[in-house]
Amino acid sequence: MYLYTAQEMRDLDRYTIEQFGMPGAVLMENAGQKAARALLDRFSEANRAVILAGSGNNGGDGFVIARHLAAAGWDVSVWLSGSVEKMSPETRAFYGVCRKMGLTVKAYDPSRSQELAADLGRADVGVDALLGTGVRGRLREPVQSILRMVKEIRPRYILAVDVPSGVDTDTGAVLGEIAGADLTVTFAAPKWCHYLPPAAKFCGELQVVDIGIPAAAVEHHPPRAQVNTPALWQHHLSPRSPWSHKGTYGHLLVLGGSRGMLGAAAMSGMAALRTGAGMATLGVPRGQEIAMAAKVTEALVWGWPDEAEGRFSGELPPDWEERLNRFDAVAAGPGLGRFEGEGAWLEALLHRTPCPLVLDADALNILSRDLTPLKERPQETVLTPHPGEMARLTGTSVQEVEASRHRVARNLAEETGATVVLKGTFTVIASPDGEQVVNTSGHPALAKAGSGDVLTGVLGALIAQGIPVKQAVPMGVYLHGLAGRLAVTDSTHSVLASDVIAQLGRAIHQTP
Repeated sequence: MYLYTAQEMRDLDRYTIEQFGMPGAVLMENAGQKAARALLDRFSEANRAVILAGSGNNGGDGFVIARHLAAAGWDVSVWLSGSVEKMSPETRAFYGVCRKMGLTVKAYDPSRSQELAADLGRADVGVDALLGTGVRGRLREPVQSILRMVKEIRPRYILAVDVPSGVDTDTGAVLGEIAGADLTVTFAAPKWCHYLPPAAKFCGELQVVDIGIPAAAVEHHPPRAQVNTPALWQHHLSPRSPWSHKGTYGHLLVLGGSRGMLGAAAMSGMAALRTGAGMATLGVPRGQEIAMAAKVTEALVWGWPDEAEGRFSGELPPDWEERLNRFDAVAAGPGLGRFEGEGAWLEALLHRTPCPLVLDADALNILSRDLTPLKERPQETVLTPHPGEMARLTGTSVQEVEASRHRVARNLAEETGATVVLKGTFTVIASPDGEQVVNTSGHPALAKAGSGDVLTGVLGALIAQGIPVKQAVPMGVYLHGLAGRLAVTDSTHSVLASDVIAQLGRAIHQTP
């Protein structure tokens, strides 16, 4: 499922109208009818509804919604913000239909604020059709006052048409007052603001509806972003051959597990095996092998040069090149810690590892001091930062990262040539070619220490199995999120990272 910017959606609408001869009024009718149907499906009895309509195409959708609700027996009143003169021909036509049907359409001005407040106070449902995807800059009056009133009085249920009024479609920024919605019905495809904070917090449930745009038009104007669904990668989840063996499914090396943090590397290794890797080796500081072997039985353990304090030293093992042909992918970072010579250590790892490399946790913090070795690396690399790590990688703040998650991720991927997995409620995956995928399978249960270590193991396992990074990364992020959901039995609060590992098999099994 594609994910659109405002301009990409305008281009798609225009192409559909001009090249396929689909009248704009037909698209508007389909949009309004589907949004009205969403309400009718959720309310078994007729209710009072207030439709707040702007003079743009979003308002035209609102007039169509008003007509369909009225036809279903609802008590409907419509408030117009803006002028009839500024309406598009399609919006003006549906405005005229409402007037001829005898629906109450009131033009808002500040002198009628008490009247609007009374209507909102009596309403069961409010429909926000004030502003659409084209809004830029701070909101102006009277929209600010109307949204403030809706927020204060708030009908029992609010539907937002396409996007909640008051958000920037492309950045997710809130541009002024915002009422928020219980349900956002968006047309043809999701928009970026549905998955970017803070706008995403105000969308409520998101429903995507088809309004009749031909598939051929979509393929002619494909955007650079998609929502993560199994359709992107499920062909790599084929049944295993009865003639396969452990070597068929790859060998992952996990580097981490310094003293006091053995659990992080252990969880990555176990997650890798649960995700299907044929073998996993845990590279830990020399002297930690016995403790690690006591924690895991299925993984191999390899002692690396250490500082005699349970931490890595700044050197790779002397037999590194000799052993490299045993591994199909390397994951570095879970429980890695910080140590003397860490920069040279990571630079050597980047330069002397010929297979795909996944970097997480302290490997990212070490990398943030100098991105040059990463930019010079010809092999594929995957970075999995949370917002704090991303801020260090980009020399910004967490607030700046969160204010533009998709752009920050895309810029880092293009700058370094790495695939970037910016973790969060809606994890953003950015490829070096500029394409992006947004994941929606995540769950609050994953807000627990160790969840990132599990994801690192999952990603490493899929890449070690020979799945191309372009598909392995969204697959791993999706399965990790689904496993988090499946791990909730009694309480979201109580889920552990080990519970998520235990559900990876179910997540794979339940993926279509």
